[in-house]
Amino acid sequence: MPDAAKVSPRRRLPLWSGCERIRKMSFAKSSALAVAALALAAQPAMAQAQRDCISEAEVSALIIYAVPHAMRGVRNRCGASLAADGFLATRGAQFSQRYAALADANWPSAFRALTRMTADGEGAAKGKLQLDQLPPELVRPLVDEMIAQMVGGEVAQADCGRIERAAEVFAPLDPAELGEIAAVFLSLAGVDKPKICAVN
Repeated sequence: MPDAAKVSPRRRLPLWSGCERIRKMSFAKSSALAVAALALAAQPAMAQAQRDCISEAEVSALIIYAVPHAMRGVRNRCGASLAADGFLATRGAQFSQRYAALADANWPSAFRALTRMTADGEGAAKGKLQLDQLPPELVRPLVDEMIAQMVGGEVAQADCGRIERAAEVFAPLDPAELGEIAAVFLSLAGVDKPKICAVN
């Protein structure tokens, strides 16, 4: 029987060890816009009791925070293959800016969600400690770049048009509405890495 074709290994991101776990999580692969989301300075957040799931509110915050950086990754990956008069070329920056304006408000919850995503199993304490050891002003730019790199690396050229169409459809929604819809969708879809907390 002929050998199966070998798949080239993915390039590792030059960040901390927890990033590789995020790259492998089904959450990141569920939606190019949600990645993350991405897509990790809130010391009070770390004082909360640890859970084995993240809340829909945290997922929503993560999605809202990640959108501008995810869109940057999409543009870097797809720019040459999309029409010059298409949505991303003509209105993509405006779309991203609406979410970027909410970044500061959503960062603490997004950071809390990503801390839980990178801290699982036996490596939980180690993963959390690594994030805590980095100053917030350093962590946040690294997370921004990580989201853009992850999305750019995951998107296939054949999907660029569909992603642009999805962004165009989502554009009229308020960012909070998109975050909530995506969080509920991911919960209903049974995403378990990380698990989304059940709503009582």
